[in-house]
Amino acid sequence: MAIVDDIKKDRRTRNVLAQTNTKTVSVPPASTGLVGDQQPAEVFTVADFDLVKNQVHLQEENFQLMEALNTMGQLTSMQSQSGPIPGTMTIATATAAASGNQAVVFRPDAGQVWRLVDLAVQWSGNSGTITASPVLTDEDGNDIFVGRDTSTAGHQEFPTIPQASLNITRDVFLKGWSSGTFSSGVWRAAVIRVR
Repeated sequence: MAIVDDIKKDRRTRNVLAQTNTKTVSVPPASTGLVGDQQPAEVFTVADFDLVKNQVHLQEENFQLMEALNTMGQLTSMQSQSGPIPGTMTIATATAAASGNQAVVFRPDAGQVWRLVDLAVQWSGNSGTITASPVLTDEDGNDIFVGRDTSTAGHQEFPTIPQASLNITRDVFLKGWSSGTFSSGVWRAAVIRVR
């Protein structure tokens, strides 16, 4: 009960919790019978967590609030300590403008870390051999070509890339590079947030 009393005394923590107090921790399992209209109206999401977390300054008077946010993040699985955050997997796309150019496939918001799950590119109007490579690049334009593949088909995947170990941030993000004859190429990257 002492924790509840501490929270009631701390204005900052009360203000943050007031923004989320209508949300449930997560969706109940289907085995509970709470489906359809019986499900909670609002479930706490990673966007909710980012909203409240990003209002907090790292200062002594916010210590109680930071403890509350850490508990909220762990309980709702919206703050990862060891793996992907549920509900964040998405497929990012980018169009290859021309041969030799790099297209930004995925660049997350500042403070986030995403993991590459899979990557492919689909060509149209292609003839001959097309060489393609995923590229990790930073804001200064330093590039690392992460594997390179050639294909005469209209589709390329990159099975040799250590995708499970490629993390993408705002500072070092994912591009796609290609060279050859084609009218357009669409890069698709499946990514999931881990921080």
